[in-house]
Amino acid sequence: MQLYNLNYYDLVELSQTASPKGELLEKLNSQLNAPIIEQPLNEERPDDFLRIANWNIERGFNTELIEKIFERSFLTNNFNLIDELDIFSKASIIVLNETDIGIPRTKYENIPKRLAHFLKAGYIFGTEFIEVDPYQLGIKKFTDEEKVYLEEEALKQLENIQKEKYSGLHGTTILTKYPVLQARTIRLPECYMWYLKEKEKLTALEFVRRGAAEKIFAAKVLTELRHGGRIALVADLKLPNNDVITIVATHLENRCMPECRLKQLQFLLNEIKNIKNPVVLTGDFNTTGTDSSPTSIKKEILARVRNPEYIARQAIWTLTSVTFIQNFVLNSVNFFRQFKDPTTKHIPVVLPNKESNFFKLIREFKFEDGNGFDTEGEKGFLSSSNEREIKGFKTTFELPRTLGVAKYKLDWFFVKPQNQSYRPTNGRTLQLINRAFGGKISDHDPITVDVKAGD
Repeated sequence: MQLYNLNYYDLVELSQTASPKGELLEKLNSQLNAPIIEQPLNEERPDDFLRIANWNIERGFNTELIEKIFERSFLTNNFNLIDELDIFSKASIIVLNETDIGIPRTKYENIPKRLAHFLKAGYIFGTEFIEVDPYQLGIKKFTDEEKVYLEEEALKQLENIQKEKYSGLHGTTILTKYPVLQARTIRLPECYMWYLKEKEKLTALEFVRRGAAEKIFAAKVLTELRHGGRIALVADLKLPNNDVITIVATHLENRCMPECRLKQLQFLLNEIKNIKNPVVLTGDFNTTGTDSSPTSIKKEILARVRNPEYIARQAIWTLTSVTFIQNFVLNSVNFFRQFKDPTTKHIPVVLPNKESNFFKLIREFKFEDGNGFDTEGEKGFLSSSNEREIKGFKTTFELPRTLGVAKYKLDWFFVKPQNQSYRPTNGRTLQLINRAFGGKISDHDPITVDVKAGD
């Protein structure tokens, strides 16, 4: 089922309004709410387990390298990399965050369809956003100052827009070797008003921050003007033993504080709580403990003034004998405490962790059938489904900072078993695969989990 309701001229019109009406609104809603489904041609027969992978592939900029990973069409003497390649190649369900269909930045390709056909799989695509950035559409040009942040190839693309190929779709994909019984899109609560906020003129502070990124096309477009918002893509897949497993693929908002991501998770869990069969909830949950939305000096000041814990910390610092050095040490301890473990306990004022309630909800949530997510493992909380090293969870995302590199665990598996079947095991983070060709294929590392099938 293909739904390309919006043509290039519709997208131009959408780029000029925050509130479309009439037929344009109907076409927009249709595209945002109806998943695209293509069934697999051949049904995969697993061994005694299912292997599920998740990878935020950064829009699909390096799709050709991902294909080389799957076909293993390169030589390596690195036995650890060979092991990761073997693990990844055996995944029969693959969730991909950030996939494009018909956008100049990824050469107008249908990334989900290309990878599905390459793997002889089916796919389900859920639209998060309709990209209507005027630079991508070719109706607005970069200034000479802005052009220094763009690659020559990117400039050529934006000077020669192919209107007939433009679909402007960006979202989440499930690749599957198993038949799709049904699929639906759940639109999550809004935590960042993408169209309105991105329409505003960038502050000098934000311009500097974005301009400091590496000179790659992924970071060049100075605005991300979009209609839509974050979603969960829910698909029921029929396994060879006739069991049904539900894959819930999501991508929570990064441009908000953890409190709003928690609202998105609460909403999503309420929407899926009546599912009786095994469930695998996975995706990029953006568990950074921070807000990475465009910033300004005014915004930064207000964020602190309205934060009771910040005020309390300043009061303690001012009214007690806590020195600057002691405060610095306390902040450093808390940083390293959460460095690889965003699930760590929240201690108000002293050692805060804004993401702790997110993981508390995962631990305590119950479906209507009384089952919950399998959160305990031999190495501690979530260790069976998400790789846990000695010092904490293995990170999946790195972000260059003024002082060093910030590392985060953003990508997760949460598995609801059925009785004693479909329990998660062997959670892994495949960092070497992402660096198999020198640089990184994506800004996220892929992860996998094994789920033992029923008898």
